[in-house]
Amino acid sequence: MAVLETESRGTVLVARFNHATHHNPMSLELETAIRSICRETNDNPEVQALVLTGGNERSFCAGGDFKEVARLSGSAAVEAYIDRLIDFYSTVLSITKPTVAAVGGYAIGLGFQLSLCCDWRVGAPGTKLTMWELKHGIACIVGGYLLQSFVGRAAMSSIVYGCEAVPVSWALDHKLLHEVADSGNLVETAIARARILGEFPEITFRRTKESINQGLLAGLRNIALEAKQAHVAGVASSAAQQHFKSVLGNGSPKRDGSAHYC
Repeated sequence: MAVLETESRGTVLVARFNHATHHNPMSLELETAIRSICRETNDNPEVQALVLTGGNERSFCAGGDFKEVARLSGSAAVEAYIDRLIDFYSTVLSITKPTVAAVGGYAIGLGFQLSLCCDWRVGAPGTKLTMWELKHGIACIVGGYLLQSFVGRAAMSSIVYGCEAVPVSWALDHKLLHEVADSGNLVETAIARARILGEFPEITFRRTKESINQGLLAGLRNIALEAKQAHVAGVASSAAQQHFKSVLGNGSPKRDGSAHYC
């Protein structure tokens, strides 16, 4: 079973996360496949826009894959993971063509942040955008930066320190979601929007997007060291490990396989 399923819908390339677990935790295998599809989107002249989705009946992404994240130990491994994560977001932000996230179910931590790297976000009535890292002893430097860039300091504080799912109505008002569709029509709505954006003149769209995302990319690079130091400190204090242990229970990862990390 492919961890990422792709389908061409005319000039729109649809990439559906297909992790073995329902909530699509972000494994290294899935991340690698998404990176590849980002390159294909940029390089293939037949592709005018990209849709990233977990599908109509599955979550977008409920964080980092627990079985992988729980094995991180030592400062070098944690720092490498943060570098990889920031580079992953930068890869999505660097796609020069329109990107649309069809965000159903849970988008937690890493999943929420990945959706923010797309140009347009379509949600469903049951979409749960959450950054609850702090209550689990995990730093939220990258998430805080992205949110503050999108909605300002006060709203970012409410989301990061509140650690609760963002109400869909509020997400719409603040453009964390641009539109909402019935869960059964989520992907089709995202494809329709991607098709509209993909029909804009290429050169003006590309140059505008490159200019707009330049600041976000620079900001991610600037906070990399601080993010690594914060996550290393969290691991050293065993704060995150208490969350991991509670999830592991008898040694088995929890049902959805997600760590809600980063």
